[in-house]
Amino acid sequence: MAGKVRAIVVDPAGVLGAEGRDHILVRDHVPQLALLERVDAVVCHAGHNTVCETLWHGLPLVVAPIRDDQPIVAGQVADAGAGVRVRFGRVSAAQLAAAIEAVLDQEADYRAAAERIARSFHSAGGTRTAADRLVNLLAR
Repeated sequence: MAGKVRAIVVDPAGVLGAEGRDHILVRDHVPQLALLERVDAVVCHAGHNTVCETLWHGLPLVVAPIRDDQPIVAGQVADAGAGVRVRFGRVSAAQLAAAIEAVLDQEADYRAAAERIARSFHSAGGTRTAADRLVNLLAR
């Protein structure tokens, strides 16, 4: 996908090495929330935090769940039309590239679905409202 896509890969274990390629930046850590303001899509393992933060920013996803609640979250992303689900242990490079191209396609509805979800998250009040509701619940 060189020439089409520039990627940032988070590799905390250093499996890939820090070299990367001209179009791939490899880091052991990134400031995710700040980065989400500057990217067009996210590829992840469907962890709840990353998915919610990505959708808060109205960005489409490619999700590759591994375990625990990730398959459920990935299914919700796909069912909502906000991304493409791939099989973590079985996806080929060509299939992953096709999924990334699909969510980046301006003609596709993935971004529109992600933006719709973002609007719903924002209208719900965000983290302050969630915290206030939890405190009120505990106070009962």
